[in-house]
Amino acid sequence: MTAEAKSVILCQDILATRLTQMIADRDCITHTEAIRKFMATKTYDLLLDPESYLYLESAEYILDMYDAEQRGDWARWTEA
Repeated sequence: MTAEAKSVILCQDILATRLTQMIADRDCITHTEAIRKFMATKTYDLLLDPESYLYLESAEYILDMYDAEQRGDWARWTEA
């Protein structure tokens, strides 16, 4: 694995951890439940796709995508 690939994975991991903590805090749920909810989304799948470059965005930006997906607002999700 290249150093660049390792850096991408590290960014993805850091963002996923930050996002699930933000979701847990905001929604008053456990971190484990937030992980389950986030991992079941297309937003999470996109975050894990290195070709999407989503890992370069802020946690707040990705949280907005997650929220749009949860509302079923696909126009907003694809806009973000």
